[in-house]
Amino acid sequence: MYRKFIRPLIHKLKRFRNFVRSLVFCLWRGWDIRLVCACDIHLSKVPRTTRFAHPVGVVISSKVKMGEHCSIRHNVTLGLRDDDQKQYPTLGNHVHVGAGAMILGGVTVGDHAVIGAGAIVLEDVPAGAHYYCRLEPVLKLPQEAGLQGASVKVDGESE
Repeated sequence: MYRKFIRPLIHKLKRFRNFVRSLVFCLWRGWDIRLVCACDIHLSKVPRTTRFAHPVGVVISSKVKMGEHCSIRHNVTLGLRDDDQKQYPTLGNHVHVGAGAMILGGVTVGDHAVIGAGAIVLEDVPAGAHYYCRLEPVLKLPQEAGLQGASVKVDGESE
């Protein structure tokens, strides 16, 4: 009776005790989303209108500034580029960040910009632009003064 009933019951009670202990510790420190979906997001800095689609592996540093109505996919990193430079990214309103993208350093992403999946953003992205990576970073500017969706390589050369 001990091996079949009491021993498994004691094991389940210990697991439940450990879960409650970690939950109380998280609530005591301030709610931490790492417990729920394996990501490191400082919720006090993220607006309530931000949408996380599949929030697994998302890392958002505590000093990142985000606008309203942003959409962030899984495995996105927003944070420091180097430990020496204490510069954090700034996202505008209605920014869409694709899966696996990294926005690092003192980068400013303008309103209504789209960051493609797997992009590594190390330079500013203007408002309304599309930034994505194939073999090298490509920035698609919005239609301006006669330019019909011109593509510009980040180096400054046009395609």
